[in-house]
Amino acid sequence: MKRAVIFDMDGTLWDSVDNIVISWNQALPKIGIKDLVITREQLLGLMGKTMDKFAEALFPQYPQKKGMELFHVLELAENEYLRQHGAVLLGDVEAVFRRLHDQGCGVCIVSNCQAGYIEAFLAHYHLDDLVDDLECYGNTGCGKVDNLKAVIARQGLEKYWYLGDTQGDYDACAEAGVPFIWASYGFGTVEAKVPQADSLEEILQIV
Repeated sequence: MKRAVIFDMDGTLWDSVDNIVISWNQALPKIGIKDLVITREQLLGLMGKTMDKFAEALFPQYPQKKGMELFHVLELAENEYLRQHGAVLLGDVEAVFRRLHDQGCGVCIVSNCQAGYIEAFLAHYHLDDLVDDLECYGNTGCGKVDNLKAVIARQGLEKYWYLGDTQGDYDACAEAGVPFIWASYGFGTVEAKVPQADSLEEILQIV
């Protein structure tokens, strides 16, 4: 039976908020936005949303197309900064990924992030060979429901779990029919009663 744990990124594998804030605030003046300063609190309120929602929140004064063009510049700056500097890991990610593989369990990542974001994470920590598949909103233009289904189909998974930290993650899994495990150490809360991991390492016992 082919099985895998599918991981969310932000609030599950790492906390990149502070470094995203740095990269965005460095990039904003370069695109002519000099009266906007992003804060951690503001960004936390957006984490887990798709990129179009980020653009709407940051650049409400512009039409959607223009807002997305501006936000794309921030995405590129963010990816490059994270590739170079990494962020705060929420556990021993490499050890957990290796242990899952040792247990015959695959490792996949599905996030609502932009294209290149997961790759920046994998490149900085040299984890490429430990992740079997990944998908994101930036690659497909689709939300987490469709991207979960795509990864499950591509990998031919027969048993799988999704580890995420927000109600949005749970809602997507419920719609996609994917068993959900709440990363209680992350950014969000979940209203439903579901299995929970109080640390990243606990996923090893749960599955």
